[in-house]
Amino acid sequence: MIFFYNAMQMGMVARGWLVYTLTDSAMALGLVTAGWGLPMVMFSLYGGVIADRFRKRNLMLITQVGLFLISLVITILIQTQLIAIWHLVLGSISSGFALALGLPTRQAFVKELVGESDLLNSVALNSMAMNLCRIVSPALAGVLIKFIGIPGVYWLIVVSYILNIFMITIIPAGELVAVKKDISISDDLKEGWRFVWESPMIKTLMALAFIPILVALPYQMLMPVFAKTIFEAGETGLGLLMSAVGIGALIGSLMLSMLKDFQRKGFLMLIAGLLFGAFLVLFSQAGSLYLACFFLLFAGIGNSVFFTLTNTLIMENTPEKLTGRVMSFYMLTWGLMPLGTLPAGALAEAFGAPVTVTGGGLILLTVITAIFIFRPWVMRIK
Repeated sequence: MIFFYNAMQMGMVARGWLVYTLTDSAMALGLVTAGWGLPMVMFSLYGGVIADRFRKRNLMLITQVGLFLISLVITILIQTQLIAIWHLVLGSISSGFALALGLPTRQAFVKELVGESDLLNSVALNSMAMNLCRIVSPALAGVLIKFIGIPGVYWLIVVSYILNIFMITIIPAGELVAVKKDISISDDLKEGWRFVWESPMIKTLMALAFIPILVALPYQMLMPVFAKTIFEAGETGLGLLMSAVGIGALIGSLMLSMLKDFQRKGFLMLIAGLLFGAFLVLFSQAGSLYLACFFLLFAGIGNSVFFTLTNTLIMENTPEKLTGRVMSFYMLTWGLMPLGTLPAGALAEAFGAPVTVTGGGLILLTVITAIFIFRPWVMRIK
């Protein structure tokens, strides 16, 4: 999946720089980013039901072809200088439909391939591949924008999607999931919802995933503002900021991959959440680009460890027949992240990006501290 992550990370930098160059507006950044969130919120739950009914490898292939075609159209529009903001918004919405099916399927497929005994290592290794791309791809995109322009970077994204499609075709398709013919999609969806709602552990973990996604992660959307306006570092500065997060996230993934069957996952998850929030606040108040990169390194560690453990604990405590549906609820929280960029963009317009990111980090610190005090059993989750 490294080609998929490369395409996503390069696309985040290239798209963000293109939007901010065209508009000089943090609100426009939020609008384009929010485009893929709405379809995910509306349809990812159905994506989880479909993932539990069909061969997951084939579903992944369909979604990757869709993302490739969307990227190709946007690239041609950029190359021909016909691109407009509404094209990027429409492309983002279209990608959201593909991700609503693809992301729950991808999460469930990991568990199907490796089983529960190696789940933490597999999720950590998958996160490592993603975070390696978060180091290399943003920096590469930042440099390449200067030398081959935004159209050239977008053509590389298209090639990455082609390579990813090829890699998926060589993965075994897996077994077809047996589904009772008299069970409707709505009944399947209700079964997944009942499991999430009636399990205090899963419900709490879902809430812990939701809060930082909504209030903390929108800082990534504001990176062009920090690079261009706050630090005056241009495309290269944007690549450095994004790569600093990736380096930290890679370190966090490496740490988790070496833990094997670690027995205090809940406690480590909460500590990582505190680390993420604290260094996000420090980053927002940094006085220089290099100090900001240093703080983002530790924010990336906390981010990676927190979400990898949240992901792992949800999958470990979910029956295999419900994995697709439960992970679709988890992916639903990720679909809310781009919707959170709209208020973040508006707040950044009104009060500045540093104030907005500081507020998000402080809210995250407050929530994690409250969990320590009022839900101490979370620390004992294995």
